[in-house]
Amino acid sequence: MKFTIAHANGYESRCVEMEMPAPVTLREAFLASPLSALYPWLDPDKHRMGIFGHFCSADSEVHEGDRIEIYLPIERTAQEADDDE
Repeated sequence: MKFTIAHANGYESRCVEMEMPAPVTLREAFLASPLSALYPWLDPDKHRMGIFGHFCSADSEVHEGDRIEIYLPIERTAQEADDDE
């Protein structure tokens, strides 16, 4: 099964095409990807994950063609950002 796994932070973004035998969870896909070595502080049990922009648990199953995303925590609310102006 082929899928993509992606992560972006304030400095760079990475997107890696992967192929693994099904079934596989988001957690398993992330841990098998090079992103887990590039960003060792990312923890699939602590950081939110999703597929095509929709939040999912790390135990959700990956499907053919999915784009798995690992999100950084929100550091400021929209209200706090508006207060800067």
